[in-house]
Parts: sequence; C-alpha cells; structure tokens
Amino acid sequence: MSSKEFGTVNVRRGDRTREIEILRQQYNRHRESLTSLGADAPTEHLAAEYARLIREIDTAIGKLGELEGQVPSDTQPGTRPLITPPGMITSDEIREPGVVGSAIPRVALIIAAGVIVLVLIGWLMWKASGERPTTPAVRERVETAPVTPAPKPVPVILLTIDPKSHDYGTIRKGTRAVRQFEVTNKSDEPITVELARSACRCLYYANANPVAPHKKESITVTVDAAKARPGLLHETIAVSSKKDPSVSTSFEVIATIR
Repeated sequence: MSSKEFGTVNVRRGDRTREIEILRQQYNRHRESLTSLGADAPTEHLAAEYARLIREIDTAIGKLGELEGQVPSDTQPGTRPLITPPGMITSDEIREPGVVGSAIPRVALIIAAGVIVLVLIGWLMWKASGERPTTPAVRERVETAPVTPAPKPVPVILLTIDPKSHDYGTIRKGTRAVRQFEVTNKSDEPITVELARSACRCLYYANANPVAPHKKESITVTVDAAKARPGLLHETIAVSSKKDPSVSTSFEVIATIR
C-alpha cells in the first residue's frame, strides 16, 4: 500500500469514528429522556413503549460498538479470523478503495434507524402530552341568599291636630281674626305642647297645658293684621312636646291682608 492510500484510509476511519461518536451521544441523550418519561408515564401502555424504545437504543449502541474498533488487526500473525463476521470490515476492505464503500451502507442503515427512533420518540412525547390528564379548574360557586330589606318601622303618631289648615280669608289692615285648632294627645302620658313662633311675628296663641292622655285641647290662633304685611299670608306652625321634640305635628294659617 502506498503512503497516499494509507492516508486516505486513515481519514475515512477518522470520519467514521466521529460519526459513530456523534450517534452514540445522541442515543445516550435520548435514552436518558426516555428513562425520565417512562418514570412519569401517565399510562402503562406509554411506559411499555418507552421501555421498548430504550431496548432498541441499547441495541443500536451495541451495533455502534461493533463498527468502532472491534475489527481484529491483521498486522500480527494469527489474529485475522478465518471467517469474517457479518457486518465486520476487514483490513482488505480498508486497503482496497473499491471495497471500502461496502461498510458505508451499514453506517447509513444505523443512521436511518436512529432517525426513525428519534421520530418515534417525538411522536410518543406528543401523544403523552395529549393523554396526560388535566385537572379541571374548580370554580367554587357561592350562592348568596337574597337579602330582604328590613321593614321600616312605622312611626307612631302621638300628637295630631285638626284641622291641618285654616283659611282666615281677607283681613283688613289694622284688624284681627281668630280661629281654633284641636290638638289630640294619643299617648299614655300627658304632653305639654309648645308652638313655634311665626315668621311674620303676627300670630298669637292661647292653649291649655298639658294635654291629658288620649284627650283633646283647643289652640286659639289670632292673626294681627296690623303687624302683617299686605298680601298673602301663609304660615306653617310646628306643634311639639316640650319634653320630647320628636313628638310633633303642624298646622297652616292662610289669610289675605289688605
């Protein structure tokens, strides 16, 4: 063999060794991934598929070992086997350029098998992600009972007056007019009533106090036209309990001053 042919064989051997090492690294990485997936497989069927792929990868790694350096050397007498094992590359095949290519199909087959295994692994991982049970989000439904508004307390009327309004008619300037109202105490206690002062300062009151329980008393209201302004007079007078101002009522005084 010439030195040129020997250099060509060494280059081819180096390329094949690098290819085999790259394949071995890929197989080992995918074997670790399959081992992890098998431990977390959601179903027994997927776990069995992962185990089968791991066995195929182990077989492929073993075949890579057969291709890489397990060929007996023929440089020493008695070391060359009489029968070449199937798939084994002999030194004669390496020495003759026309025969070296016979080892390439075997490497191509292993590479193709590796590609098929990688595709199958990807398909199984996709299938596993689809079959992995998902926990549905639990939405807690809180039912609230309808809130019924509390009924408003009915105010207790303890003091009333009748009539609620008196129209005095027309009152000439400088004269007076008198009308009476009746105040009723509907409580169980006597009430001393107080009458608010008029805005016109022209009304005068006369009444008896206190008003006995469940009794009536008269309130005399006088309009002094001398102190009132000419025109319409319209006053609303509040009547309340001296002890409890919340117990109250009112009446109206209407007149025309001329």
